[in-house]
Amino acid sequence: MVGSIKLWFRDMAKYKYNRRFFRKSLVLILLIASIPGMIIGASIYLVSGNKLEGELQRLHQNQIRERAANIDDQLAYLELTFSHWAFEPSFDDNLNHLNVSKQFEQVQELYRMLLIMESSHPLIGRVQLYLDKPKPLVFDKSEYQYLTVPGEIKSYESLMAPGKRAVFWTNAPSGGADSGSALSLVNKLPGGSIEPFGVLVASIDTKRLMQLFGTLNPYNEGETIVDAADGSWVLSGSGTGDGKSPLDEALRQEIGKQQRSAGSFLFTYDSKTYSVSYGHLSRLGKTWNYISAVPLTAITAPVVTMSKWIVYISLSGLLLALILSWLVSNRIYVPIERLVRNLTGSRNEGDEDEFGLFEKQLADLSRERESMRTKLDEQLPLLREGFFLQLVQGHFLSYPENDIREKMKMYGWHAEDRQFISLLFQLNGFSSLQGRFSSGDEDLVTFAAANIIEELTREQYEQASVINFHNFSVGLLLSFPADHPAGWLAEDLDAFCTNAVQTLKRLLKMQVTASISKSTDAVQMIPRIFEETQQALLFRDLSDDLQIMKAGQPSGASTMECSYPFSLEKEIIHAIRTGLEQEAVELIGQFMKELSQGGATELFVQQGMLQLLAAIRYTVLQSGMNPVQLFGGVNLFDQLAQIREPEQMLRWFEVKVVAVFVQELINRQEFRLKQMVEKVVHYLESRYMDALSLDSCAEQFGTSPYTLSRAFKQVMGINFIDYLTQIRIDQAKSLLRESELKINNVAEKVGYQHSYFNRIFKKYEGITPSHYRELNRT
Repeated sequence: MVGSIKLWFRDMAKYKYNRRFFRKSLVLILLIASIPGMIIGASIYLVSGNKLEGELQRLHQNQIRERAANIDDQLAYLELTFSHWAFEPSFDDNLNHLNVSKQFEQVQELYRMLLIMESSHPLIGRVQLYLDKPKPLVFDKSEYQYLTVPGEIKSYESLMAPGKRAVFWTNAPSGGADSGSALSLVNKLPGGSIEPFGVLVASIDTKRLMQLFGTLNPYNEGETIVDAADGSWVLSGSGTGDGKSPLDEALRQEIGKQQRSAGSFLFTYDSKTYSVSYGHLSRLGKTWNYISAVPLTAITAPVVTMSKWIVYISLSGLLLALILSWLVSNRIYVPIERLVRNLTGSRNEGDEDEFGLFEKQLADLSRERESMRTKLDEQLPLLREGFFLQLVQGHFLSYPENDIREKMKMYGWHAEDRQFISLLFQLNGFSSLQGRFSSGDEDLVTFAAANIIEELTREQYEQASVINFHNFSVGLLLSFPADHPAGWLAEDLDAFCTNAVQTLKRLLKMQVTASISKSTDAVQMIPRIFEETQQALLFRDLSDDLQIMKAGQPSGASTMECSYPFSLEKEIIHAIRTGLEQEAVELIGQFMKELSQGGATELFVQQGMLQLLAAIRYTVLQSGMNPVQLFGGVNLFDQLAQIREPEQMLRWFEVKVVAVFVQELINRQEFRLKQMVEKVVHYLESRYMDALSLDSCAEQFGTSPYTLSRAFKQVMGINFIDYLTQIRIDQAKSLLRESELKINNVAEKVGYQHSYFNRIFKKYEGITPSHYRELNRT
């Protein structure tokens, strides 16, 4: 057959008519394919010079108007947002009497508010707060300074002139290194007041403002100008120019001749034709003008260039068609020869059947296809595991129910008339396995647990998918027929979980907790039942190595009463504030043991440790430190919530919290005073019944009464005498409630005379000591 075809081709090559026929046919086909391209390119090139230019210019002008409206909306949003800040509680009438040297917390709040305002909008470059009482004072986000130069004071006072609006745009002092002025948004304080005592000044980042107006010129050519109608400021180009270049002046003069306040026109300057659009924006009683000039060639250049290229390519195609027609007409066998050469790497010069060669190559391709299919089958389990991991994590919640079922069928699952149940196995106690595993083996341990569970489920259940979460937890999704008996299913799952938990405990030497969800017949509910199993694990008993939890049912441990060790919390805070790092760590360990007593759940222990972290963080604030700076901006609560092991929690507190805080205390200059105050507090709590005074305590600890009073107020937030009085009153209330001592004896035991004791007790508690005793005993 193949030999006959070869002879037929040879016979055809003998006749010149056939070659001419092939040549003419090929030339005709290629000409037909090339000429339309030339016609289309020439037509686009001619049309683009007339109607297309006008149409593109109209579209460009519409685009400019839409972008100008967008810029107007953004500036309006900036003005609205900035006007709201004047009504913040931090900027109320209390600023009229601000003492920056004493009211530290209020100053810190002002810093925080200015920082928030500066970050609230990308156009704001710098935010300042000016107060004219009690002395001219300027705040920014990090520092403050009193103004002494009359010119600077006058420039700020002019912003508070009665004739000005509550919120307005102006050129205000920038407060930067250049001490110049910048386009600013000013807001009088307090908001709505007719007698302002200060102003908020937001200096606008002119570079970003011009980038915003630069959107009016999307082609990065030409010019963009923004100025105030009263001539107070001008921005041009990148925001650094003065708007007085020759092109700018020519544009201004031409716009001055126009009869409309907004519009567009064509303008020729320096042998270039520009599409000019202009308009204005109303900004808080002032008018901003904008001008956008774009070279017309920048608008039409893409179409003109494209049409030229179409013509060039069509001409090239025509020339190539003529060359190919000569080559192909001489050797019609060339395509087959190329195919043979590509398959064999050499010219077919023998008598081998080319179609036999093609058949052989197709057979090879078929074998390669089978090989690829085998590799795909090997990768299918990984794909199936990835699918079910995404399913339980809720990535398919937006998919319809039928689509998810179809995907499950693709991976070999029966999805119709089925009910689904999820199981979750949690491994704990990894940190106590010293010698068996090292740090970094978490994935290895979880992988081993997943393999063990897969072996146990392989022969027992028809449809099961093991999901490795790589965080000491392994999920198991089971599928049963919809009519499966519920009672038998519950017993079977309990038996399976018991066997799996005991097996994991025996092989891995770790604590294991299992959680079983309710059944559902909707695949879209699978993420929710998995979440319920995870929530159930939070109620595991920390003292029980092997537990099986039921999602939606309270466990025995979750109903037990647990107490929070408040006394230990106070001791921990005291140890940290006095710099006793090792003692604080030991107390935290004791704190954790008391939390875990009585069958406490993991959730209760975790919440207790979070409460302790909050108390320590509050102590950091009381000590005058910024927790964000002290801990490097890390979310400590999020980190602690991810830790499940008590030993890891203790180590985390030691390294991440206690060590950092104590080291900062040691580095601060006021550490000695704080230590002295702690000793004074301890001295007052143990000697409150004696005749104590500020002078006697100062002499006792080798300092002056003034230094002790100032340090005590700064550290404790309360005066010395008030703190001593509060200790005595608390002790007196305890004696009145719990003893039968007479009022005279109670007064003596807390260091007071009887008559003075009655007065001071009534002053602090509102009732007499005898009335207090009667109320409490009743």
